[in-house]
Amino acid sequence: MHFLHRSLQFVVPAVLVLSACAVTPSGGRSSGNGGDGSESSGGQGGSAGIGGMGSGNAGSGGSGGDLFGDGGLMGAGGGSGDDGCADEAKLVYIIGQDNELYSFDPPTLDVKLIGVIDCPTGGLGTPFSMAVDRKGTAWILFSDGRIYHVDVKTAACTATSYTPGQQGFSTFGMGFVSNTPGSTEETLYVADYNGKGLARIDTQSLTLSFVGPWDQLSGAAELTGTGDARLFGFFNYSPIIIAEIDKTSGKILSQAPQPSVSIGSGWAFAFWGGDFWLFTSPTGDSQIQQYRPSTGTTSVVKTGLGTNIVGAGVSTCAPVEPPK
Repeated sequence: MHFLHRSLQFVVPAVLVLSACAVTPSGGRSSGNGGDGSESSGGQGGSAGIGGMGSGNAGSGGSGGDLFGDGGLMGAGGGSGDDGCADEAKLVYIIGQDNELYSFDPPTLDVKLIGVIDCPTGGLGTPFSMAVDRKGTAWILFSDGRIYHVDVKTAACTATSYTPGQQGFSTFGMGFVSNTPGSTEETLYVADYNGKGLARIDTQSLTLSFVGPWDQLSGAAELTGTGDARLFGFFNYSPIIIAEIDKTSGKILSQAPQPSVSIGSGWAFAFWGGDFWLFTSPTGDSQIQQYRPSTGTTSVVKTGLGTNIVGAGVSTCAPVEPPK
């Protein structure tokens, strides 16, 4: 998911303290400094760059920049017509620490259990991160660095020949992004969990290639992409940062601090319909928060999911604008 306008102003928080992220003993990911866990109310969204995201405090009543300052791209990613996308490729999918695969429908906030995946792991590793391609296949990274393919309709899981540890990337956030706005061709991008920066994985050869280091930020990030060729990261900072990333270099194009967001024991990230959907576990069970770049506000929209969500994926078939 990327801004079409590249002359964006950088907004750097007054305090940028890198959070140390780690895998908990039970397989979930935790943050050392992911915020204070409180939900802000009435925060001010602040200013935005050109066509950018609100850069101030993200509360429930603030104002901010418009993510689609250019009006968006009609038909790009989940648009009408023959886009080659099945209906299931237009939903968000989430994976729990205990292998539960769910679908999530943002307009209704419905979370439905698809099944419990049974990947041939040999008892090693637990789900760590996830991305979904246009064919409706979830690419699930496990904590041992291996990637598995999961059918989002049946939860059936198969191993891939991906070799862990390429270019020093052991675990990472991941997301598919359209190569150009509205294209059916897409690329899988990954963000090293130890802060090396951005890379991409060739989906045919399963070879990882380094793109570049972060410049304005560092540390662990989850990724999400859109059908209009934009890439975004959910950076585990204090406060949490949602940032647009230049997919050709790894440079940060804009930032939107999220002081009301606390990661807790697990986190995941997706973009759908013009908004960002944050899955966090500040109290154990995961909750869903919605960040609206158009208003600069962040709010909790669903709680008590009953599981620790550690990965989310959405294909480039998903809409880039709110449904009419």
